[in-house]
Amino acid sequence: MKCWNCNFENPQGAKFCSNCGQPQQRTCPNCSTVNPAGAKFCNNCGFNMQTTDSRPQTAQAADTPVSRPPSAVQPARDALVEKYMTKEVAAKLDAARTSKAVEGERRIVTILFCDVKGSTSMAEQLDPEEWAEIMNNAFEFLIKPVHDYEGTVARLMGDAILAFFGAPLAHEDDPQRAILASLEIINNIEAYREKIQKQYGMDFAVRVGLNTGLVVVGNIGSDYKFEYTAMGDAINLAARMQTAAEPNTIFITENTHRLVPALFDFEDKGLTNVKGKAEPVHVYRVLEARKGAIRARGIAGLASPMVGRRREFATLLQIADDVKIGHGSSVAVIGEAGLGKSRLIAEWRKAALMEAGEKELRWVEGRCLSYGSSMAHHLSADVLRALVGAPAGATEEETHAALKGAMENLFGDEMKEVYPFLGHLLGVKLEEDMAARVKYLDGPALQAKYVAAYKRFLQKCAESSPLIIICEDIHWADPSSVELLSQVNSIVAEAPVVFAFITRPDKDVPGWKLVTNAREIAGAGMTELTLSPLSDKDSQELVTNLLEIESLPENVRALILAKAEGNPFFVEEVIRMLIDRGNLARQDGEWIVAKPINTIDIPDTLQGVLIARIDRLPEDAKRVLQIASVIGRKFQVKVLEQVLAADQERGA
Repeated sequence: MKCWNCNFENPQGAKFCSNCGQPQQRTCPNCSTVNPAGAKFCNNCGFNMQTTDSRPQTAQAADTPVSRPPSAVQPARDALVEKYMTKEVAAKLDAARTSKAVEGERRIVTILFCDVKGSTSMAEQLDPEEWAEIMNNAFEFLIKPVHDYEGTVARLMGDAILAFFGAPLAHEDDPQRAILASLEIINNIEAYREKIQKQYGMDFAVRVGLNTGLVVVGNIGSDYKFEYTAMGDAINLAARMQTAAEPNTIFITENTHRLVPALFDFEDKGLTNVKGKAEPVHVYRVLEARKGAIRARGIAGLASPMVGRRREFATLLQIADDVKIGHGSSVAVIGEAGLGKSRLIAEWRKAALMEAGEKELRWVEGRCLSYGSSMAHHLSADVLRALVGAPAGATEEETHAALKGAMENLFGDEMKEVYPFLGHLLGVKLEEDMAARVKYLDGPALQAKYVAAYKRFLQKCAESSPLIIICEDIHWADPSSVELLSQVNSIVAEAPVVFAFITRPDKDVPGWKLVTNAREIAGAGMTELTLSPLSDKDSQELVTNLLEIESLPENVRALILAKAEGNPFFVEEVIRMLIDRGNLARQDGEWIVAKPINTIDIPDTLQGVLIARIDRLPEDAKRVLQIASVIGRKFQVKVLEQVLAADQERGA
């Protein structure tokens, strides 16, 4: 009998594989027939064994728990994990499991614990199978948000989940993703909570705890499940936060809070004594996400004029001057994370809006999200909302009112040729006669209407005010927005409109098409500004400006510059870390070196940026990089070749 997981030939009737340990039988949740473990459908009743919610539905199926054999509970829960897992995470786990590349890998991750408050007493009042059914349905609400934000469910327990953000797929904003997923868990499970209250008279409340810290990843060998053991007590502390949290709340540690202070509203719970910790832990309760908030960079109280970008800044000012006299164009600002793209755009905006012209310049910004590539028309809708004046985080009603007002002002009786299609793009509820103009259009016809309406709207806007439209972080752009804006961008040859695309040099992502397409627009200019790391001189100037300290010891200055390697964001974060650790302190209005600085680690705030970039590499290239990092910063290639050969022999 061949194992469904590893193809090993086992004796007939084996319950577990002799090679990989995977179960070789699986009980159908619908009819209790024993099937091969890898079966997708039951060979007796045809039940879909890939999901837990595809049993034949009756009129009361949604409200009446169905008994499930205890042997089917864990396979059903494993199916839930796989059901919502993104292809990228699944592929990463598959590759990591095959190559064993993640064994012993150290990572900074954000750990999420979520459990059901008072589950023991509730379970005592119910039949075990009935309680298992309640929890299986609840897991749907707990698991999906984790996967939506590309986290990984490490373990399903009787009444809880353990998940992490940052492995096997890291993102530079994993703490933010973890909190957003937690908020969705709390909000989405509310309807299920009301249902359980109505049906059983029980308060089905969940609580969430988060902590960010160092862990070591290790494969426990079960399909898509990886488990983390903590270096120190990072995982234990997340569990303590969950235990301390009140029903339907999210508690986080200072370790997580300091990475996202500007993105959410918090209630400071102060210092809390935590079991197993010698010192009290600073705890925060997450209230909600701030509307329109973006990640703030820089150090509070420290500022520097922009350095090292004079040529690029002058070019952007010229583009602004040109659009004011009627010449549209496209511009791409390209650079790796932290090189100052956003700062350059902010300085451009300030200068461009200050200069008077014959017509007042209008500045519009749309922003892509790192987790928004699967959100259809996210970027194109964000730009459109800004154009019609809908405020950040506007409700559907507010967006509808802003759109309709803008259409009436610009088009009057002709608005029916534009309004219904832009309204449909924004997802607002249209009036019956306007909705009828969209209702029967197929995909290509609807896309053509989107493009025509969008261009016509931009043309009208530009008649009264020249437009500069900033499309920020298009390396995260969703494909549908890319297709739409690629066609709309030709407006720059017809009207005083500038499209500015801000991106990293990632040429294999959908958003890069906006850059390549802009190069081919006839009758309009295309400028590409590629940002390089700061020179040593400019980096030294930045450090001096930030700390206002000319007398900084040369060895300390050299350590900061060597670690940052000309990246302005890295310079700021290294200085922030030295201030937080007390190495640099303010005394009598001046910054001084308060503690000796012999070495500088990579700040936690940079770990996500760097690991996210490394995780995009193929597994074999990533393994080479990991080995090279252990050898040192500089070495002979021959040394690396010998170590790689030894590593391959051990893995053979």
